[in-house]
Amino acid sequence: MGLGTTSPLTVLGCALAVHSAAATGSHHFATDSSTFDYVVVGGGTSGLVVANRLTENRHNTVLVIERGYFDDKPEAIIPWYSTAVDTSVLLNPRSAPNSKLYNATHNVTVAAVVGGATVVNGMGCDRGSKADYDAWEELGNPGWGWNGLLPYFKKSTTFTPPNPDVVDRWNITWNSATYGKGPVQVHISNFQYPDIDTIWEGFRQQPGVTFPPGSSSGFGPGAYWSANTIDARGMTRSTARSAYYDPVNKTRSNLRLVIGQTATELLFDRGKPLRAKGVRVVSSFDAKVRNVYARKEVILAAGAVMTPHLLQVSGIGPASVLKAAGIKVEKDLPSVGANFQDHATVVLWFNLSTPSFPNSDSMSNNATYNATVWEEYLTNRTGPVAAANSNSIIYYSLAQVLSPSAAASVASRLLAQDARQYLPAIYSTSSALLRGFKAQRAILAQRFTTNTSSYTAQPLRGNGQSPSPLLKPLSRGTVTLNLTHPESLPVVQYNTFINPIDEELAVAVVRRSRRYWASPALQKLGPTERQPGAEYQTDTEISDYLKANRLALFASLAHPSGTCAMMPEKLGGCVGSDLRVYGVKGLSVVDASVIPLISGTSLQATVYAIAEKAADIIKARG
Repeated sequence: MGLGTTSPLTVLGCALAVHSAAATGSHHFATDSSTFDYVVVGGGTSGLVVANRLTENRHNTVLVIERGYFDDKPEAIIPWYSTAVDTSVLLNPRSAPNSKLYNATHNVTVAAVVGGATVVNGMGCDRGSKADYDAWEELGNPGWGWNGLLPYFKKSTTFTPPNPDVVDRWNITWNSATYGKGPVQVHISNFQYPDIDTIWEGFRQQPGVTFPPGSSSGFGPGAYWSANTIDARGMTRSTARSAYYDPVNKTRSNLRLVIGQTATELLFDRGKPLRAKGVRVVSSFDAKVRNVYARKEVILAAGAVMTPHLLQVSGIGPASVLKAAGIKVEKDLPSVGANFQDHATVVLWFNLSTPSFPNSDSMSNNATYNATVWEEYLTNRTGPVAAANSNSIIYYSLAQVLSPSAAASVASRLLAQDARQYLPAIYSTSSALLRGFKAQRAILAQRFTTNTSSYTAQPLRGNGQSPSPLLKPLSRGTVTLNLTHPESLPVVQYNTFINPIDEELAVAVVRRSRRYWASPALQKLGPTERQPGAEYQTDTEISDYLKANRLALFASLAHPSGTCAMMPEKLGGCVGSDLRVYGVKGLSVVDASVIPLISGTSLQATVYAIAEKAADIIKARG
């Protein structure tokens, strides 16, 4: 995406001027071996939250280890850049071949930057339904349902509404009672393209759709004004760095962040029980290997791909995998790297013959408009550059995608499956993992028959792109060591469509999207289906097209989760509701890998809430 006639240097200067603090941190250790109360692995979303909260007590010393660096490029700061992904701050391993998608491989989005995914994501800050989080509690995690998490959703966020005239013009709604006065700034943009009127008229024409006030209240299915992580004080991206690190980095001598440092191995006292005592780190600056130690806890916040990798390379994980890689088994824990979930996404495209001007494609196809709106942002912090992705989204339950009776039939067929046929091999050798999946399956089957939980969504910007994520996947992937080079990036297997019901429902989601675009209101835009194309009509034709075309089916929406699941160990859990790794003292996990069942929305708000709650849990241990 180009900047048109606006100089990139001008934009860069603007971006740096509005950023909340200069990039400060260090790649230096005081000595080759340093000791802190807490060592946090990962300076991303959850790691910076936990580090901030722990160092509110000046007697707690915290080291944060981050393999990436500070990013002050415009892409990290200006909201408009959220319409694409800045790959320069990603590790980007390739996934393993997906057997159900003609052995296609896919990019695996792993942020390596201070602030983590909050620096590169689409900025969506929705929350899942109450039923999504209540499912976590049903799986054996007391205090982790909606009521237990709502205080932390509120604690993490501050909502700034649009200007009153914008609210009246667009009839924008939200629920201010579900936000607090937290560090993360959340906002619905003052700028909306004119065709958003048509998008919302289309929403109103969908049978049975409700219009709850705001996407933060846990209602689930419905049409919403969706908020973004925009700091309305300067119309910049609000990140974990700008919210939790920059405001305190110069005043808290007990908080230390080191950049360009990769955690390669956990260090243990090998008594009974096993106890984590530190982390081995290698520097990208001088290639030197150092050990750092934790008096109280080592806290893993490296994300749902790299956290299980670090555990496995340190000897905690499925024994069969560790032995095959030549790793000494410290703790046989099959749950590490299992239960991998993401939101595979179906993408339809429609050519629009009569869109309004301007529209969300105008910046890329009209150089004059592009230059004008960049100048508007630089001068006034207004216009489309000050906006992120769409604020307009509609969520559907499975009963709304199909019909109540058809959804009930899907639930019955799901419960009748021999689960082992549609799960990774490790589920056949671990009875605990299998029991855990069956417990998840029972919950999902129940949710499929109600309107309490969303199965898919359509976030719409007003052009012809129509993505629909599959929010309740049945397929489970894995994250495992590279058996021949364990220290290299892990092997990520999405296993998209390994459960055939997922494939069946992806076709139903295509049909649901088509019904929306066929509604009378949308005909004003003159839509003609380009992808897959109107010629694909039967279930087989649609399914074959999706499986063969990577632009029509994304294996991932960059929402990795579940690989160190928070569930009882007898159900294949990795951590308990206290976030401690089973069988290892002094070791906790606080990132998206603890999510047992993926919530039906983007994960940013959820991970912030998890981290806020995790900080309170850890502080209570003293």
